[in-house]
Amino acid sequence: MFSLRLKALRESKEISQQALADFLHYSQQSIAKWENGLGMPPADVLSSIASYFNVSVDYLIGHDLVVSEESGEYVTAEDLVIRLVKHRVIGDRLGYDPQSLDEIELVALSTDVLAMIQIAARRFTNKTDLEQ
Repeated sequence: MFSLRLKALRESKEISQQALADFLHYSQQSIAKWENGLGMPPADVLSSIASYFNVSVDYLIGHDLVVSEESGEYVTAEDLVIRLVKHRVIGDRLGYDPQSLDEIELVALSTDVLAMIQIAARRFTNKTDLEQ
């Protein structure tokens, strides 16, 4: 899960492996290794990556699980959004073909959708906080 999420986050921000490596003070080869599932960064680096992309460490490593109402199984919020963006009606409405997206593109799209939901939720959370 970490390798897919790291790559999707990096690509959604349109930054190179080298740029991320420079920020983290690691080599580009380390970033490539992590993105290919051949290792994990130390905990302090995970925290830096999470901060850089404005996500939680739990999200990065796949511990953001929720219970699916449909199946009763644990799934990630990202998995639920992937199901949403794969739906033909959503694709037709928003002008893309869900069947043409590969796994990396689906993860990138779902990451962007989750980020937009989080931004919208903050707006409503802040409004509620102000009213109290």
